[in-house]
Amino acid sequence: MKRMRLATSTIAFFALALTGAGDATAGSGRGGGSSNKVYRMHRVSVPKPSMPSRALSGQGRSSYPERDESGARISKPVATMAPAHHAGIVANKGLVHGIQAREHLEVTPNHYFWHNEGGIRYSHFYDGHVHWYGFYHGPTFYWTRYYGSRWWWYGGGRWLFWWDGFWWWPGPAGVPYVYIDGSYYPYESPAVTVQHEENMAPPAAIPPVKPGAANRSPDGRRMVQIVGSEGQAFLYDSTVSPPKFEKFLGADVDTVRFTGGTAGATLQILVEYRDKTFALFDADGNSQSSAVKATESKAQAPAVPDSMPPPPTSAPGQ
Repeated sequence: MKRMRLATSTIAFFALALTGAGDATAGSGRGGGSSNKVYRMHRVSVPKPSMPSRALSGQGRSSYPERDESGARISKPVATMAPAHHAGIVANKGLVHGIQAREHLEVTPNHYFWHNEGGIRYSHFYDGHVHWYGFYHGPTFYWTRYYGSRWWWYGGGRWLFWWDGFWWWPGPAGVPYVYIDGSYYPYESPAVTVQHEENMAPPAAIPPVKPGAANRSPDGRRMVQIVGSEGQAFLYDSTVSPPKFEKFLGADVDTVRFTGGTAGATLQILVEYRDKTFALFDADGNSQSSAVKATESKAQAPAVPDSMPPPPTSAPGQ
């Protein structure tokens, strides 16, 4: 089945949102020359978040147990990225019930209470004010809190809450950011644009230009040629004769489209890859980055709550 193309409105959105947000790569690539930094993007469907009435703030728990309940040294590292495997914790109803049943009994301050529910090992720690739950599950060990009907995890100077399969950050003015692949993205319904950076080195030999098989920009200044079964895309400057190679736009390319280039509009190149990712380039072949991470990195953490929450009274399963 022929895969769906990006909608025209989506193309227009990226052309507008990413204009001027790129990271220019000095010089023009040549066969066997320097690589081209490319921001590959894809759309991820995410649910509409149910925002907490109050955000958790302050500091997370910095102390971690060195040994488990049997005295064995804990070798797993502390989580530095929001633990996606928390989905297994939320789905374990027996674990959730055990947490509820034991919390009012395990109130000895500064003591680690260890449990194993369905193969998931966790530690309950009460510091005299707050109940903490540390999960020795998956590739890391991490602490969580349950507050305002949400599970919360602290990392990177922020509290994130778990909701419907994703970690979320209640950003400034209540704007929700979803945490995906180590980065924060402002919520867009019904999906968000996720990007990752990669370096693509041009092949050793640049193929000769076949103008009839190339896709030209509306203003005629640029052309992109897709070559061979590997779908290698090459950008050329067609203002000179013969056309001059500018940049390698990657392999496994499916479609190339141009936006702008006439009536004073900035020329941009949209490249769709076979794996359903895409990238936007300027007229010189420099990949354009989405600007969402620059915005969130300057934002401040939410305010500290006025009071500590009571113990949970309903199953923390969201």
